[in-house]
Amino acid sequence: MTPRLAVVPELESELDRLYGLPLDEFTAARNELVTRLRKAGQGDAAESVRAFRKPSVAVWAVNQLARRHADDVHELVTAGEQLRNAQATAMRGEGADAVREATAAERESLGKLTRLAERLLAEESRPASHATLERIARTLRSAAVDAAAAALLAAGRLPDEVESSGFAALAAIAPPPRKPGRPRRAGVDLAAKRRHDQRLQRLRKRLEQLDRAAAEAEEKAHRARAEAAAAAEELETAERNSPA
Repeated sequence: MTPRLAVVPELESELDRLYGLPLDEFTAARNELVTRLRKAGQGDAAESVRAFRKPSVAVWAVNQLARRHADDVHELVTAGEQLRNAQATAMRGEGADAVREATAAERESLGKLTRLAERLLAEESRPASHATLERIARTLRSAAVDAAAAALLAAGRLPDEVESSGFAALAAIAPPPRKPGRPRRAGVDLAAKRRHDQRLQRLRKRLEQLDRAAAEAEEKAHRARAEAAAAAEELETAERNSPA
C-alpha cells in the first residue's frame, strides 16, 4: 500500500479531491497537482504524490462507496471491529457464539455494499464483472478488520486493494474447534496441514492472477468502447458536413 503522506491541511484537501474524481480524470489531476507542488517549492511532497498510482476499478469503487454511502461503510467497519474482538476472544477458547454473530453481521453489511458498488459502477458506464465484485468485496472485508486500512477506507482514500491478514486470514481458513475424541497422529497432521496450506497458497495466487487479468481486460474494453463512441461521433459529423 502506498505510504501515507504527512501534509498540510491544504494538500490534504487536494488529495481528498483527487480520490473523489471520476477514475478517468485521476492521472491528469494527479500530474497537475505534482506540477503545482513543484512550482511551490514542495519537491518532496510532489514526488510522494507522483508515486500515487491510478486506483484500480475495484479500489475506485470502494472509495466512492465511502464517500456516497458513509453510514453503510461505517457499519461494515464497526462489524469488522466486533469480528476482530470476537476472534481474539475465540483464540482463548471462549465466545464461539460471538464470532458467529459478528461474522453474520459482517456478511450482511458486505453484501449490501457490494450491491451498491455494482449499481455505482453501472451508473458510471462500467458494468462490474464477477471478478471485479469479488475484488471489491475482498478489499472491503480486509480493510474493515485492519485498523490502519479502515481509517483510509473511512476517508475514501484507499490507494490499493487490501489483502486479508492477521485475524482476517485466520477467519477465512481456520477450521472449527475439534470435538474431544481420539487424538490424531502429529506426523500425519503436520504433513496434511502442510499440503493443505500449499494448495491454498497456489489457489490464492492463481485467483489473484486471474483477477488482475480480468481487471486489465475490463479496463481495455472500457477504453475501446469510449474510442468507438468517439469515432462514431466523428464519422457522423464528417458525413453531415460532407460536400454536396
